[in-house]
Amino acid sequence: MDRTPLGGGAMVGLQLVRHWRPDASWRLVVLGSGPETPSSGLKYVRLAGQDGGIVDLSELRYARFCREFEAATTEWILSRRGEFKPEETAIVVNDISEGPTLGELARAGYRILSIWHVDVVDYFNKLYLRRFLAPEKLTRIHERLRCLGVDQVLPDVLNLVFDKQRETVVHSRRLVVPSTAMADTIVRCYGGIAGEAELRRRIAVIPWGVWASDPTPADANRADELRDYHEIGSDTFVLMTLSRISPEKGIHLLLEALRLLEVNDKLAGQDVRLFICGEPAFMMGQSYHKKVRQVAARLKQVKVIFVGYLDAEAKRAYFRLPHLFVSPSIHESYGLNVVEAMHAGLPILASDHYGVRDTLPADAGRLVHYPSPGKAPPLLAAALLEMMSDRERLKKMGTAARAAAQDMPFSSAADAVGAAARGMFS
Repeated sequence: MDRTPLGGGAMVGLQLVRHWRPDASWRLVVLGSGPETPSSGLKYVRLAGQDGGIVDLSELRYARFCREFEAATTEWILSRRGEFKPEETAIVVNDISEGPTLGELARAGYRILSIWHVDVVDYFNKLYLRRFLAPEKLTRIHERLRCLGVDQVLPDVLNLVFDKQRETVVHSRRLVVPSTAMADTIVRCYGGIAGEAELRRRIAVIPWGVWASDPTPADANRADELRDYHEIGSDTFVLMTLSRISPEKGIHLLLEALRLLEVNDKLAGQDVRLFICGEPAFMMGQSYHKKVRQVAARLKQVKVIFVGYLDAEAKRAYFRLPHLFVSPSIHESYGLNVVEAMHAGLPILASDHYGVRDTLPADAGRLVHYPSPGKAPPLLAAALLEMMSDRERLKKMGTAARAAAQDMPFSSAADAVGAAARGMFS
């Protein structure tokens, strides 16, 4: 997983497992589909493994994988009730679509803590329905269809979106979310089913923070080599974005904003580089990657460099290059990349998405609200122009960003999740 572009949720799961160190009073068993154990000395069980992994699966094939993994994990747990007694076993589900059948486990007496990396209904609404309806209206429509029994004829992809998320709300004793905005959305969508006050009691807002290691002298040497290789001079202005290359990340909006600055002659005489770091996501990633490259090719003054996937060491070196980190996402549940950039001392320009509202201080960057994706490029362009015009201010923002990130260690989040799991038995 350190070398595979599965996204932030998978990396959080990996880091949780590595952080938790069972003592003599409890055991840790991890069920997953990957070919390697996430940590040495850990009991790891591989279920529903996929030849070649899951990064190249289509939407339909991914849905089938989710069902295969759902069935395999549910059967594995229930068949071992004698070893993992429900009255003393906590089930921690890292994400929603890729998890067991929670209703069956709850009826067997297991206590369930669900970790929400994505509000799947909200994500589906923004990416596929273009925000046609508010997510709470979509869940109410689905609830009516469910009461009428019509949901049984829906495609399984939609059942994974709506039924799986509903099941997670109903059967989780604790729901861990990374931002207050996500918690509010869940309550709006499901308060009528679970009761608003009761649902808020079960939700724990735990921002993930950052687990990145501090820079080393070798990082500085590597960064100098990168500056030479990419011909970055003292007058060059460097922008960077880091994420899976996927439609919800809004990379095309950033590129369109830069094109607007070019056509309006706002970058005349400036040497500007944009580093796009990351690999195409599974599901829509390859087609979106092609689209992004086409948009990038239209830029004349801004040189766009597609870096690809960065491991931890390469990431530290590349973080030393930019003057400004940009997170132009249409949907972002938290924004691990933003916190990593803050930890590296970079000022932030970000869309006003879920997680960044809780993590980015006003003196460490700027937020841009998108009334709609179509209106985003000119708003991003204006913010870019303003921030690029004052490098001294950006340095002060970077200092404030690093100070804020140092107060958000991932270890605190991991301890809080562990405490929430154990608290289900009190």
